[in-house]
Amino acid sequence: MVAGILALVSCGTKAPEGELVSLEYTVQGTMAGYQYEGRFSPGGDGGFVLTGMKEAYGPLFRKKIGKVEVDQFRQIILEEKMYEYKSHYRPFFDVRDGTNWTFRARFSDGSTIFSHGMNAYPKGNGLKRVRELFTSLVIDP
Repeated sequence: MVAGILALVSCGTKAPEGELVSLEYTVQGTMAGYQYEGRFSPGGDGGFVLTGMKEAYGPLFRKKIGKVEVDQFRQIILEEKMYEYKSHYRPFFDVRDGTNWTFRARFSDGSTIFSHGMNAYPKGNGLKRVRELFTSLVIDP
């Protein structure tokens, strides 16, 4: 029994093997509405439709993107090991206001990464890099 438990603890979360098919990252502060929103999903024509903000609490912009851009998001997920994120992040102390965030990525093999937090974040730069890529894709014509 102990060997079984050790096997479960020692095996890390594996990287998704399928292609990335949709992604969303949202941040909500104390004001109404999203402080930041970025997402993409299949567009029906073989491409993808990206929706995102250029700036905090700004308007949403829509843009068609292709596999090259989607693969950039997938690369960030792999490099930052975002598939190892915990499902929930929360500070040890009670905070009554602040920032909530949600990250969800779906893959063609049926796997999903889902993580969210309230006033606490995972280690690394994955969420920052995802947001920067969304912003750069929205800004580029």
